[in-house]
Amino acid sequence: ANLGSSETPYSSLSLVKSRLILAMGEYQEPLLSRVEPCTEKAKRSAEVQTPLQAVVSYLDAAFTVTERGSSVSQEIRAGLVTWVTMSYIVVVNPIILSARFADGSSPISFHAACRATCLSAAFASGFVGLAANLPFGLAAGMGLNSYLRYGIIDRLGLGPEGALAACFVQAVLFAFLAASGAVDKVQGALPSALKSSITVAIGVFQAFVGLQLMGLIVKSDTTLVALGDLSQPNLWLAFTATLLVAGLLIRKVTGALLLGICFTAAASYLLGLPNPNQDPSAGLSAGTGLSAKLFDLDFTPMLEKPQEFGTAVLCLLFIVVFDTAGVQHGIGQQAGLLDRRGFLPGAKYGYLGSAFGSGLGAVMGTSPVIIHNESAAGVQEGGRTGLCAMTTAVLFLLSPVLVPVIELIPPEATAPCLVLVGSMMMGPVKDIDFGDLRIALPAFLTICITPLAYSISFGIFVGIASYYVLGCVLWLAEVASVGGKTVQPSFLAISGDDDELIPEVP
Repeated sequence: ANLGSSETPYSSLSLVKSRLILAMGEYQEPLLSRVEPCTEKAKRSAEVQTPLQAVVSYLDAAFTVTERGSSVSQEIRAGLVTWVTMSYIVVVNPIILSARFADGSSPISFHAACRATCLSAAFASGFVGLAANLPFGLAAGMGLNSYLRYGIIDRLGLGPEGALAACFVQAVLFAFLAASGAVDKVQGALPSALKSSITVAIGVFQAFVGLQLMGLIVKSDTTLVALGDLSQPNLWLAFTATLLVAGLLIRKVTGALLLGICFTAAASYLLGLPNPNQDPSAGLSAGTGLSAKLFDLDFTPMLEKPQEFGTAVLCLLFIVVFDTAGVQHGIGQQAGLLDRRGFLPGAKYGYLGSAFGSGLGAVMGTSPVIIHNESAAGVQEGGRTGLCAMTTAVLFLLSPVLVPVIELIPPEATAPCLVLVGSMMMGPVKDIDFGDLRIALPAFLTICITPLAYSISFGIFVGIASYYVLGCVLWLAEVASVGGKTVQPSFLAISGDDDELIPEVP
């Protein structure tokens, strides 16, 4: 020790110790010595993947399949169920659009309408799958095709080219409303209970359609609807299939809906039951091919018949907006994809998919494209991502050459799916406070009128209109009760969280 220094032996020892610790802290082991031993998981990830495993991994990451609690195989199976449930549109839509005039000519040929139906559905479903990552199947809408054929072409007298031009203009307007966010604002102005009633209404409507396909509910000139012929074997086959599929769903059997469709189709064929899809007089069994024909849209009625043209465009736009918004929200709620505010992420691209598909369909020769409520069957099968929609899109792309196969599926084969999925969509009814007439009445009208009027869009419109009319009446009563003072109508507030937007009457 240095006796002349002010440091004691103890302080020198502390200094040496601190320098030694500092030197040890700066020391770094060689790179190889710092490599941790590979775990079993690391070894498995280091193994070379097969091409199939690489594709599955890519699809899983691209569509966030695992994050949404699904699997690639489940999504593909759900897309197949969606396509099978929707496949009737490939045959039914062209039959309606090609209905002959009095002179025996068709406004749109069956084969052209079939190609347009398949290709527009494939494009729209694929767009929604890629852009929105949502499990929706899109295709030409039932009801819209009848309105196009008999309402616009016949009654308004626009002709096929003029009617398709009106469809194209409607598609452009819908795309503008969707891109500007106007459709989302309309949805945001509705209380959550009324949105839940839309989901329930779609479920009841879907079950009603399924019961008709079974033959359990039939048309009646006296009471409008009546009980079907209970002696028909098709009815009992469909009812048996419904119970079978219900049992499979309760047991959580994978692919229950698809198994039910296959069972019913096979049993119908083995029993020799009549299949209206295979009517020889319709002449549908020939494949249509994939070559497309483009129509020359005629916009002259916009100037020569502005009233008729404007009526057609506005009616189409109204139906498509409310139908697409309602079905998208309802199935999104069923799939558990809504956010905490009750909005569906990516909904704007769902609207745009409908608009772009409608524009393509108009050019090729079919009615506007909407999100089909049969997509609920795919969601029930486990579809949660756009991979489900992409599977449906690929199958629609192949559908023109699969028309003979599609004809083998009888209507009663898809009826159990519609009935069972409809029953499962009744869940949100618990979110409706039927003790409060201010929301109970609009919700009740939505649920009842949708199946009774056979129109999702009209049922939604009546529910929304009654909600705001009732709100205005209560607001006027509130203004009168406070002596004519200005009162802000709170039911007009745009909010996704307010359950009660109509003010109470003091």
